[in-house]
Amino acid sequence: MATAAFFGAFVSFGITYTFGVFLRPMSAEFHVSHAAMSVLFSVIAGLSFFLAPFTGELADRYGPRRVVAAGAIFMGAALLITARVHDFPLVLLTYGGGLGAAVACVYIPSISAVGEWFKVHRDIALGLSISGIGCGTLVAAPLSAVLINRYGWRIAFEILGSTGAVLLLICSALLATPPIVGEKKKIRILGEVETRPFAFLYVSLMLAGVAVYVPFVFLVPYATDIGVRRVAGAALLGYIGASSVVGRLGLNAVAPRFGLLNMYKTAYAILLASYVFWLTAYSYSSLVAFALVMGMGYGGIAAMAPAVAASIFGIEGLGELLGILFTGFGVACLVGPPLAGVLADATHDFKWPVFVAAGAAVLAMLLVIPLRKDPAAATQVAAAD
Repeated sequence: MATAAFFGAFVSFGITYTFGVFLRPMSAEFHVSHAAMSVLFSVIAGLSFFLAPFTGELADRYGPRRVVAAGAIFMGAALLITARVHDFPLVLLTYGGGLGAAVACVYIPSISAVGEWFKVHRDIALGLSISGIGCGTLVAAPLSAVLINRYGWRIAFEILGSTGAVLLLICSALLATPPIVGEKKKIRILGEVETRPFAFLYVSLMLAGVAVYVPFVFLVPYATDIGVRRVAGAALLGYIGASSVVGRLGLNAVAPRFGLLNMYKTAYAILLASYVFWLTAYSYSSLVAFALVMGMGYGGIAAMAPAVAASIFGIEGLGELLGILFTGFGVACLVGPPLAGVLADATHDFKWPVFVAAGAAVLAMLLVIPLRKDPAAATQVAAAD
């Protein structure tokens, strides 16, 4: 189960987070601005999270296998069709809509299934599953740069689309329906969403999303602007992916000793600290340092957020609850990259995306500090385990 979720995250987010590698060649061919391309990324990532409550609920009711299989079809169709499109508005529909729907069908249904299957060592199982995001980024970003250099971005899309669809179909076949199925307690879920702990989780995650997604769009163009070659620039996304695995597994591993919420806040502090390197970056080595530190913080946040939600609110209806929680990332995608793109186009300076992301990291850190576990909810979770 955890293996299937790992490879689902590996494929879906690995392909999604290569966007920065495709930004320059696609914007040049379609003659669109960086702001327009950042909107495309916002459509992809925003849909992947805004559709998550619906795909999570479908997985809660009918099991994850069918939903993830649908995601495999969306993945293949999105990239194979986009490789043949020559109008940018259609790219918003095929690439943005198709890939966003694919991620929504894969990520929350498979991750929530792991959360519902594992009562013992749930935190470790979730951390291992979500580490597929980092591993996928590590492999897909440099691979995409090589494919673009050799064949062009269209054939690169065809290769990624066909391979990704096959791998996701295999993942769907390996998933099994969790032991808790059927109608969920919707009233209880709505009550949880209205609580103060959920509000702090949601807003801090949204702001962290801005600090995470701006680099995925603008780090590679920033690197090329200071003279870094495309493959080396794409490798920065790979470094983020590799260090995020360390954050997902390492911070998660010590959470039982130091406390899950304490380590969750530590991950936010690491994310904030990483921006010291990018704000002062004038060399490739500085960007590598940023990527490594930022990836660790981002990985810890992504890995522990589902476990934090499960520890506070329990596991019943976890798919729907996580789907609602992760719409915060969707809001971040709609706000962060487009704002950064507008500022970059207006000033012709890629430092402005750094300022946007760093400011969001500061606010996220301030909002996550007061987060506390509800004692009554903790008792319920302990009883469920």
